[in-house]
Amino acid sequence: MTSRGEDGCYISDIAVVSPTRLLVTDDTNRTLRLVYSQNGGVVSQVSVPGRPWRVCLTGDGRAAVTLPSEMRIQFVHVDGDTLSLDKSITVKGMVVGIVSSNNHLVVSYQDPGRVERITMEGIVTHELNNQTAGRKLFKYPYFTTTSHDGHIYISDSGTDTIAQLDHNLQVLQVFTSPMMKTPLGIVSLSNNQVVVAGWESHNILVLDTTTGTMTPLLGQAEGIQYPWSVDWCPDSQKLYVGLAGKISRINVYRHK
Repeated sequence: MTSRGEDGCYISDIAVVSPTRLLVTDDTNRTLRLVYSQNGGVVSQVSVPGRPWRVCLTGDGRAAVTLPSEMRIQFVHVDGDTLSLDKSITVKGMVVGIVSSNNHLVVSYQDPGRVERITMEGIVTHELNNQTAGRKLFKYPYFTTTSHDGHIYISDSGTDTIAQLDHNLQVLQVFTSPMMKTPLGIVSLSNNQVVVAGWESHNILVLDTTTGTMTPLLGQAEGIQYPWSVDWCPDSQKLYVGLAGKISRINVYRHK
């Protein structure tokens, strides 16, 4: 699947809305698009006041999009096949990663790297940074995900690690592997399995959080080159991988 804007398109993130619909952030054209999962055709789109990076569904008929340069989070209504702007909130820093967790948002920042748990109104309830962690845990924590059991995972492309946190942002485990270089997109498949996109290793890995082992799932032989973002549809058992290059595109794989 490929998706182009009028001046080209850079797919910076993907969120599965349903087996037939995806939300896609277009960094180049400053838009959020609702597209068909089968062919990438645009169902609806809305312009956002900045260059969007990450997007997540918030479980209340809305999505939340990070705008790093504007230091804002933009909420968008997802009403059937129509997208429309909702409120936005200001945050203290270049916010990049975002995931919804128990009626809150967990967001990550670059420069300096840190993670916050905030309310939907932007009030910070918990924070984790390198000082409170007692080590250089975050440098470029670009992507976040959460599992059904409430664990939060942060991929950090500057330290080549995946951090597992509890809902209070306490560090539980930190994972790394020589097979994983510059981890970016990350999504939970189950309580014990997390899929990670290795940007410079040109692969998609499955992390078993009970053993800490990482197993290659997809590589260059399957068309993986510079994978940026990933998301998973449990209903269709399909994995969506956003790839960067001369043409930004989404590859679709069936996984069981």
